[in-house]
Amino acid sequence: MSDGKVAVLVDGSPLVLVFPAVFVDFLSSPEDYYVRFYFGTFIRMLRYIAFVIALFLPSIYVAMTTYHQEMIPMSLLTTLIAVRAAVPFPAVIEALLMEFTFEVLRKAGIRLPKPIGEAVSIVGALILGELAVSVGIVSNVMVIIVAFTGIASFVIPKYNQSISIRLLRFPLMILAGSTGLFGIITGFLFLLIHLVSLRSFGVPYFSPFSPLSLPDWKDSMVRFPIWTLRKKPEFMKKRSSKIR
Repeated sequence: MSDGKVAVLVDGSPLVLVFPAVFVDFLSSPEDYYVRFYFGTFIRMLRYIAFVIALFLPSIYVAMTTYHQEMIPMSLLTTLIAVRAAVPFPAVIEALLMEFTFEVLRKAGIRLPKPIGEAVSIVGALILGELAVSVGIVSNVMVIIVAFTGIASFVIPKYNQSISIRLLRFPLMILAGSTGLFGIITGFLFLLIHLVSLRSFGVPYFSPFSPLSLPDWKDSMVRFPIWTLRKKPEFMKKRSSKIR
């Protein structure tokens, strides 16, 4: 409310809608303001790093192992070749198969009762991963990549943002399997253009990065001390003046 936003409460619903919503809102959490600013900044930077890992790590692995082996150090490349020697599928099929299996296990753990769901998620991931590696369907490196990607997606505090990232991973992996890093860059540019063109009740969704507003960076990727955050963001001031 102090940022000039509006909260909507509905009878019978435990949720509160806050608008306008911008990109940085989905990577911030109330706990950022309960700690010192340097620790809050560290937590936010971790979230942004986890965001990049959750979105791009599988596709980068597919692109590097399929088209850009010369960019991998020789010792690591030798290990990857030895690990993937018994795998009958291309890296992109392997990644898509593992991501799909991970999503199925995630949904099964959510829908089942809590004690059973947690057991199914943990035991299912361990057993299926071990069997898939021992049979030779996937490599153990791919299991590590998918597991690390899944853990990184849990760092993102907002469920809506997390599920969007999980869905976007699939077309990025397909692009990586078809044209390598060029496909990833193309997909990223299309995604960036789409995000920049979005508006939330007239406010640019990518504020304060586009349009650039340096004073508002104090509460975006970093978190300045509380006494510097008493005024609402500049992009909200501009929107409020238009409404008047």
